[in-house]
Amino acid sequence: MSGIKGKILRFVISFAAIGLIIYFMRGKIHEAVAILRHEVVWGWFVAVIVGYFIGLAIIAVRLQCVFRVQDIRMTFHECYHLGFVGLFYNLMLPSAVGGDVAKVVYAYKHSGKKIESATSVFLDRLLGFLATILMAVIGLMYFSKEAQNGYINYSVYGALAVIVFVGAFFASRRFARLFKGLVHFLPGKKWKLQLAEVYHAIYGYRHHQGPVLVAILLSFAGQAVFITTNYWLALSIGANVGFWKFFILIPVISIVSMAPSIGGLGVREASMLYLFSRYLRPERALAFTLLMDILLYAFSIGSGIWYAFRGGLKEKVLEDEEIMSSSKE
Repeated sequence: MSGIKGKILRFVISFAAIGLIIYFMRGKIHEAVAILRHEVVWGWFVAVIVGYFIGLAIIAVRLQCVFRVQDIRMTFHECYHLGFVGLFYNLMLPSAVGGDVAKVVYAYKHSGKKIESATSVFLDRLLGFLATILMAVIGLMYFSKEAQNGYINYSVYGALAVIVFVGAFFASRRFARLFKGLVHFLPGKKWKLQLAEVYHAIYGYRHHQGPVLVAILLSFAGQAVFITTNYWLALSIGANVGFWKFFILIPVISIVSMAPSIGGLGVREASMLYLFSRYLRPERALAFTLLMDILLYAFSIGSGIWYAFRGGLKEKVLEDEEIMSSSKE
């Protein structure tokens, strides 16, 4: 029942956010659509698409590197394919981790290693989050005078505190033991054993510092590419926002998009409008937000079409994805 309540909550938050956007921007929607129809420089948009493919390629190499530590041997092509599978399920499943669940299922079917697949995908997500947060912190320090905004500060430094806590928890057994009492709240011995397996699998990465360091560097490279594509997307509609400001704003939007919602729908757009309206006229900020959605959903739907042609939308596969997604909630 809790899973159903969680889904209802995400739907309510997403559609409530969309409703508020439509209400507050109702006088600007026509102007934003006119910008998209007449002012978009499609050369920049094509550059964004190419950049997105490059960014996904870098993330695929990172995932391959993380898998290798757990002796999960997947080719670059397979990991690249997993990136597109993740995009599709982030759109299809009403869950913040839908894409990650899909990656775990496919890695498990490929390797037969359930815990190792789950921990690898979790660490891959964690490293991407780490790079995003550190970029935001550096950017916030660089633009400390221009970014005097409580919303931005709380988001960035709050996320930094979370990442530091998680890093310390999995890097130090002594620190983790301080929270040992919390395992008593887990339902049943099976959950406790699985949690212990996950912890030890992630803790084991500290003995593979070389691959982890490479994965961290790839995370920075991949995030830098994705942030740059957002800057190019802004240029495509004539939005004059400083390049380095995107290294603060886009990570903050990524953090907010993790809030309970349908794959970030609604909360992502609301945060984009709120932040970019400080630097752009409302109608242009709305046009930028809509263009970003066009890009994201085009990639997600395109990934789904490719996925379907590869036989991924079989009933048994979808059942596996849904079962694992429900177990994560």
